[in-house]
Amino acid sequence: MTSFLQNNGWKGVPYALPRQRKSTHSIDDAMRRNRVVPPAQCRDNRAKLTNLRHLIAGAEREYRVMSAELDRLNDDGRLWLVVDIIHKTSLASLDLAAALMQSMGMKQGDLARKIADGVQTTSDIGGAAVGLANGSVSKTEFFRTAGQRLLTHTQPKGAGGAMAKGSADIALGGWSSLDNIVNAQGGPSSGARTGEAGIELAAGLIQRSADTLDAGTPGGSLDAKHISAVAQIAKAMASYNRELEGAFNRRLETSGNLMATKATMQATLQRAMARYRRDAAELEKLLEGCL
Repeated sequence: MTSFLQNNGWKGVPYALPRQRKSTHSIDDAMRRNRVVPPAQCRDNRAKLTNLRHLIAGAEREYRVMSAELDRLNDDGRLWLVVDIIHKTSLASLDLAAALMQSMGMKQGDLARKIADGVQTTSDIGGAAVGLANGSVSKTEFFRTAGQRLLTHTQPKGAGGAMAKGSADIALGGWSSLDNIVNAQGGPSSGARTGEAGIELAAGLIQRSADTLDAGTPGGSLDAKHISAVAQIAKAMASYNRELEGAFNRRLETSGNLMATKATMQATLQRAMARYRRDAAELEKLLEGCL
């Protein structure tokens, strides 16, 4: 009698197949373990590595260009400092010369004073207008400057007019001095600004009294004119000292800002370059396993 093995029902095979198990071996796992990169990924990584190298070279080149531009601006700042000093010195020299000529009773003193005041007005109004346009000067400062220069060219009538002009000049000058003192608070020039304000106030009071006496004296007072001119010299010297210090402070501030920008740019670039070089090194290791 012929016998047959039990097949648990017909499934196309005379016996049941064993249960299949998942193999722990695969091509993908083997490629990963052996750091073998597929050809398409190799192409992508080569492109990435090329781009990174271009990025590194371009960043270094742009840094050199920007650094050279900052150095050029710094050099230009030195030139403008010289120009600024010459400008302030020229204005102060005209003012002092006019005051000295008036104090010595020279006939050309009044003409020199008109020339000095005209040049000073042109410089102050022009500078204030430019500052108002670029935002470095407020409207209040502009109108105060305009008021001071307009008052300078005003010719008072009689002792009362001279007193009123002197009082207005003291008020506007004191307002400007107060702003200078407030802006200098906490800095090394705070004491200097306070001292200059005291000198200008005292000189203004003396000049107002001398001009009032001169205007109230029939035919004028020669001594009062001399005293007024000496007071003008004191005010001019205080103003020149402040303007000269301001020129140097602006130069130091500009130079400091440029150097700070350069240092910040350099630190940022160094961090970025370190990251780019690290990424490039990782890509180079991956490409070593490419077929």
